[in-house]
Amino acid sequence: MTSESAATEVTADSLGNLLMFLAENGYADQVGSWVSDAVENLPITGAQLLSALGRDSLAQAAAEADMTVEAYAEQLAQELPAAADAVTPRGELLDDEEFDEHLQAFQS
Repeated sequence: MTSESAATEVTADSLGNLLMFLAENGYADQVGSWVSDAVENLPITGAQLLSALGRDSLAQAAAEADMTVEAYAEQLAQELPAAADAVTPRGELLDDEEFDEHLQAFQS
């Protein structure tokens, strides 16, 4: 996610938890494509994220970004596949130090 859009700090644990939650709640194909080097990233929509995560779970981050929940979900949907791909170069989340390096490179 770009630095302007990241309303809350992204950590390896928080991104990992989000990816696991999405995978366990109907979006395993999308998440699998984001962490795989073998296939193209499958898209996800803001509406799908809202459905999976719930409005309340995005409300604080949306408020911090000065966005509506719907707009925040759309932006997250646009950026999440590439962000997840950037921090999973070998098909798994990097350790904290490598994660931060890859996330910073993605944000610039």
